[in-house]
Amino acid sequence: MTYPEAEVAATITDRFVPVQVNTQIEESKGVIERYHQAWTPDIRILAPDGSELYACQGYLPPFEFIPQLLTGEGTARFRLNDLAGAAACYDEVLRRFPTSAVAPEAMYFRAAARYKASHEPEDLLGGWRQLQSRYPDSIWRQKQVFTEGE
Repeated sequence: MTYPEAEVAATITDRFVPVQVNTQIEESKGVIERYHQAWTPDIRILAPDGSELYACQGYLPPFEFIPQLLTGEGTARFRLNDLAGAAACYDEVLRRFPTSAVAPEAMYFRAAARYKASHEPEDLLGGWRQLQSRYPDSIWRQKQVFTEGE
């Protein structure tokens, strides 16, 4: 199981306010309807106002779940305009989990967060060149392929 793993539990409790919703009871119906929950596990990172900042569904083993959570935290911070915090989360994914399924996504958005903070084109384009080099077959690489003529 993923959740009992010490590193998974520490990542969750150190970085998030975990809430478990029992989808089998009537009292949970409002939450299930609000977030259109259709499958479990269903992980959501919410803003303080309850709006959704990141979601992922389905089981993942610990070595993929932790980078998924960190990428989710990065995306949440990115959406809240905490660009330095977002870049730090993405950096952590790339440093600790460079072969994870979400590493290319982290590299893509790390470049975007750095660019939004600096407005320096090289922060974006340089990061995307790294993406092209390290993860050439990634869908995230395809999302930036339009820059190759520049």
